[in-house]
This record gives sequence, C-alpha cells and structure tokens, in this order.
Amino acid sequence: MIEFSTTRRGLGKWALGAGAIAAFPELAQAQAKSRITVAQVSDVLTLDPTVDSSAIGINVFLNLYDQLTEIRADGSVGPLIAESWESADEQKTWTFKLRSGIRFHDGTTMTIDDVIWTFKKIMADAKSPVRPYLAQVQAIEKLDGNRLQFKLSAPFVTFDRQVTLVSVVPQKAYETLGPQQFSLTPVGSGPFKVTRWVKDSGLELEAFADYWGGKPKVDQVVVKPVPAEASRAAALISGELDVVPVLPPTLVDALANKPGVNVIKVAANRAVYGGINVNNPLLSNVKLRQAINHAIDRDAIVTRLLRGAGIPLGQIAAPVLFGHDPNLKPPAFDVALAKKLLAESGYKGEPIPFQYPNNRWAFADQVAQAVGNYLKAVGLNVQLQPMEFSAFFPLWIGDKLPALYMFSLGITIMDADLILNLEYESGVSHGYWRSAEVDALAKQQRAEKDPEKRKQIMSRIWKLSQEAAPYFPLYSEVQAYGVREGVSWTPRADERLKFRDASVKR
Repeated sequence: MIEFSTTRRGLGKWALGAGAIAAFPELAQAQAKSRITVAQVSDVLTLDPTVDSSAIGINVFLNLYDQLTEIRADGSVGPLIAESWESADEQKTWTFKLRSGIRFHDGTTMTIDDVIWTFKKIMADAKSPVRPYLAQVQAIEKLDGNRLQFKLSAPFVTFDRQVTLVSVVPQKAYETLGPQQFSLTPVGSGPFKVTRWVKDSGLELEAFADYWGGKPKVDQVVVKPVPAEASRAAALISGELDVVPVLPPTLVDALANKPGVNVIKVAANRAVYGGINVNNPLLSNVKLRQAINHAIDRDAIVTRLLRGAGIPLGQIAAPVLFGHDPNLKPPAFDVALAKKLLAESGYKGEPIPFQYPNNRWAFADQVAQAVGNYLKAVGLNVQLQPMEFSAFFPLWIGDKLPALYMFSLGITIMDADLILNLEYESGVSHGYWRSAEVDALAKQQRAEKDPEKRKQIMSRIWKLSQEAAPYFPLYSEVQAYGVREGVSWTPRADERLKFRDASVKR
C-alpha cells in the first residue's frame, strides 16, 4: 500500500525515491500498477452516499457504487442496476427490472432487498440531503425477485433520471458495520473499491475485479484534495497529478503549452449564482433585490475576469441543461437604475453579509470580490465572508444562510427539473423564496410528456424568478480540464469524474 501525506499548502508529496522502493518491495509492486491521480478542491465529507449529496461526494460515489440508472456522457439516461424500466399511470408508477449477478465489494450478491432497503433508509432519514430527491415516492413494492415498483404521489416524467442520485448500499454490511464505520470503510458494488482513506489527505481506490460490467482498465484511482489552484497546476505539470478539473482561466493558456499536458475545454452544466434570503427584513423588498441584479456587469466578469470561460446567465439553468431558455437574457447592467431601485427600497446602509465557498470552483474569490464591488458601487454595504466548502455546504443544505450568498449548481441529471427541487419548490428546496404559481408550474411540467411544452413551462418559471429576484444568476462555466498525456479520459458536461472506462499508457 502506498502511504501518502499532504503539506499545509495542500500539495501531497507523492514522489518516492528509488531507495524507498527498493527498501519496500510492496511499494515497487504497487508502483507497477496503472494509476490515475485526480484532484478535487476538498476532501469528501463522508463515504456514505445515503447522507451526502455534494458534488464532491457524488464524484466519488459514482466510482464506488451503482445506481438504478446512469446519466451517459451525452446527457441521455441509460441502464445500470436496472436493465429496463417503464412508467404508467401518467408517470406516477415506475417499474424497474433489475439485472442479476451484481456483486458487492465484500463478495455478497446484490438483491432487490438491498435496493429497497437503501431507498427506504434515505426516505426515513429526515436529515439526509438525498431525501428531497425522493419526496414524490409514496411506496416501494417488490413485485418479484428482480422487479421493483415505485408509486409516486404525483407525475414525475424525469424519475428515471432522479434515481441516478441514489447509490445502492448492502443492507447487511451497513447494519453490521454501523453508520459511522460504514462511512469510513464502505462496501459498494461499483467499478472501484476503497483501499485507504486518510481524511484531508487522499482516497485510494482499486479496480474491482468482479465488477459486473467488467474490470476497469486502470488499476488504481487516487483522489487527492488540493485546495490551492496554483498547487493543482504545479502538480499537473510535474506529473504528480494526472487529472485536474476546472483549471483557473488565468493558467489555461500557459498550461496548454506545457509538455505532457493536454487542456480540454467543455461547456459545463455548472451555473454560478447568487442567492438572497428574502426572509431577512433587509432583503425582503423586491426593489432592493432587483437593484442587486442590475448592479452586476456579468459580461465584464465573463470576458475580463474569466477570460471568456463562461456564459452570462439570467436563469440558474445552464445552457447544456434541458429546460434552459436561450431567449431569457440576463438583467441589464444599469448602475443608474440599480441606485434608483435601491433608494426606492428604503435601504439605509445596514451591513449585509455575503457568504460563499472559496474552494468550490475556479476564481470564486475573485468573482465574489467583483460582485461585492459592484454592489458597493450602488450603495449596498456588503461584507464578504469566504469559507471552506465543507463549512459552507451544511449552511446551504440546512437553510441557514442569513442574507446574501454565492453558490454553484452542477445539475447531475442534466435536466432543469432538479433546480426546481433544489431551489424553488415549497417544502423541499433550499431557497428562501416561495411562490404558489411556481409550485403549480413545477408540478405541471413534471407531468408533461411533450418536451417542448415542458420547456415552455420552465421558461415561465425562470421569468417569474427574474421578476421577483430571489436569485442573481451570474454565469455558467466553460470548464478547462488538465489531463496528462498518456491518460485516456474525457471530461463531461455534467462534471462527473467517472473512471470506469479510463486507461493509462505510460
């Protein structure tokens, strides 16, 4: 087993001298295995997929576990645990036929009971951030040994996409280990299994030889938390990292010219946006919120700060998602109008916290500072409060952000319906604005089979949101990935770091 450690600056010391390898034969054996080392901006919070829905966690879970279905690289939905499925009763009844012969990492065979138990565990856990994804599920029925049926409370045309967010765990292993131990030494059925995890240092994964879809081509995947952008770039150049997602725009051109490094760009599903707690008396006035939207020059942020690595937005849905309305433009940058609206709102200069995670996406600090300066320029007393993603995410998921915040959403299912679930709908979302009309429209589009009609309904929601201004969408990312030569792996629009089909030629 390869030991590793990190410095306080976040860059691991991976190089092993010839003397060390000679002294420890097991290291030489491990060194001969094909390996991909990938960076994430922070460590996973847990290895238990039933209690975490963060993007960083999902990137790991998709390699360790299986789900009923999967989102393919082209954005379509395909089979995984489920060989096939069908809907009835206007999308209120969904039946999945499960494939046989799937083994967990401990050698036991997955059964339909494991699948049912996983879903019911999540649904019974009021604190699980995965639970809102299953809010429509009223009952789960075992039809026979390989057919599973979900009864929903309302039509849900994208339910086959929604179940990609639920990773199946083995009931016996989970109950035997207990939640705490399982979160550290998990048992999945995915293409890779955990061999070692040192919190805030690194996670080692090994190819699962008995994976039902065939053993992966790469023997090992190491997921390394490296918070600093400069450290990630330096490690990519040196060869200590093989895959670096979301390169900072200022380094893209320089890295593209470095020997041994390929830079690949992809329009991503991630939208960077600002949120407003409309329940805060300072921010309850719609004119103040509209002033915020008109105070920000999104074009300048994209062209000057991000060097073109973004697309200005007037809605949270990124252009690559189903449901994005290309005709809805961002609010106009108009300083005079923003000042007028702010004066009419009755705002008296009270301090307004502006919180955001500074290690979740490229240039987060710089973008937050730019937004803060735009807001200060029209008279808002904004106080920036950067924090680690691991500190910010629980506040977002727990609806405990008091005023302004900046966050990003990378919609895994590639359908904007999930945005409604996460940000708009009463009773389930993590937004602070509620609208009976939006709730009704969200349900209406979920029951609509005609894709064009669904888009029209979603467009109405985005327009209502722009009028009420509970959010100030900023831009969607055009992401640049750094990939070492010899590593065969292609970035995806959904940002998922899946290595089932990756390979290495050194």
